[in-house]
Amino acid sequence: MPAHPLDGTTICALSTPPGRGGVAVVRVSGPEAWTMVNGLCQGRLDGASPGKAALRQLFDGDQALDEALLLPFRGPRSFTGEDVVECHIHGSPYVVQRLMECLVDAGCRPALPGEFTQRAFLHGKRDLAQAEAIGDLIDAEHAGAHRLALQQLGGGFSREIQGFRDALIEYAALMELELDFGEEDVEFADRDGYRKHVNELLGRIDELLHGFSTGRAIAEGVPVAILGAPNRGKSTLLNALLREDRAIVSDTPGTTRDTLEEVLTLEGIRFRFIDTAGLRETEDNIEAEGIRRAWAKAASARFVLYLLDARDLQDETGLQQAEQEVTAAADQLTAAAQEVGEPAGTLLVLVNKTDLAPAPANWCPEGAEEVLHISAEERQGLEHVEQRLGRDYRSALAEDRILVTNLRHREALQRTREALQRALDGLEAGLSGDLLAVDHKEALDQLGRITGAITPDDLLGHIFGNFCIGK
Repeated sequence: MPAHPLDGTTICALSTPPGRGGVAVVRVSGPEAWTMVNGLCQGRLDGASPGKAALRQLFDGDQALDEALLLPFRGPRSFTGEDVVECHIHGSPYVVQRLMECLVDAGCRPALPGEFTQRAFLHGKRDLAQAEAIGDLIDAEHAGAHRLALQQLGGGFSREIQGFRDALIEYAALMELELDFGEEDVEFADRDGYRKHVNELLGRIDELLHGFSTGRAIAEGVPVAILGAPNRGKSTLLNALLREDRAIVSDTPGTTRDTLEEVLTLEGIRFRFIDTAGLRETEDNIEAEGIRRAWAKAASARFVLYLLDARDLQDETGLQQAEQEVTAAADQLTAAAQEVGEPAGTLLVLVNKTDLAPAPANWCPEGAEEVLHISAEERQGLEHVEQRLGRDYRSALAEDRILVTNLRHREALQRTREALQRALDGLEAGLSGDLLAVDHKEALDQLGRITGAITPDDLLGHIFGNFCIGK
């Protein structure tokens, strides 16, 4: 990404997927956009109204190239904030290539990845969080991710962050006054009011940080690990949920030796189901590695479906053994999650094979949130599993909560929280205003990095460099 993208150049790129198709869109943006496209239609763009489509013939020299629907816009009333012309042409690879070559010959520069969106950001058409949401919207493959991207694009998250900054800026100004009048030992910033405000801010930031795992899971797909001893029906359950045979099912223990991941969308929310090796003591090195991977996947899963066999739960001894097994699994799951810095997923016990034996009533072992009765073979009770998996996420989307989905935003919020906590601790310790101002300014800077109010060039290059060309 150039150091100074607003260098007066006019850029162009194909904004639709490359290849043969019905329609292709070539976007041109910059001070010479209208002039360059006007030259390709032999002056026939003169008199066109901004924002209104114009059907014009495009020429390659003296030869007709294509009949195009041109959408001209005048800055700042355009996506980029500059003069823009969108050329809707027939989706012939040859026509697209020749149009791009003609534009370059006229002085246009091929756009870099994300450069149109970067220009929109630099012209104040979008803040940085909204610009990133455009990329998320393009990448959205299911309803949940689409809804979160639209929410961020609409500015809800940005307004929340800007509200944080506005309040902190007011206190920052008062702290600066104290520095200016330092010799007179004057306090312009109300310490009690500052303490109250920072505590309120910390509470709201904690809510956003707490919602990150939910937002991230919705955006990327909720990971669900299927665990249990061999021959409990884990692979059968995966096949039943997917409604197709994806995992090998066998009565031979140890058939599944590696993890198998499949995607399923339930009521607009994507889930990533992970079938794992059966948990048991083994001398087989390959099977042991599969078991290690099973726990590794479970450590970062939002849900763990732990399977038991109903036939093993027909007496008190069987119930006690199962309770010990589930409790041990819950403890190991918590330890594994702590190792990777993630909260432990929700442990749901599925009593399987209820077509062969009845499940115990009103029984829930310690460490499990809930026990559900199923027969994976007969596809009985699976609707209850699906409903339980989707409940929390459907609720989060229905409440229209602001959910953080971007790792960069989470890190900035975490640093903001740490800086504000240091300022609060300093306040309790009786530090002077000049020392409090250091951490206060750090919090302001971190919030500014989210929306782009404070943004290093290398960060812009990283963010927009991940966009596709033409966006």
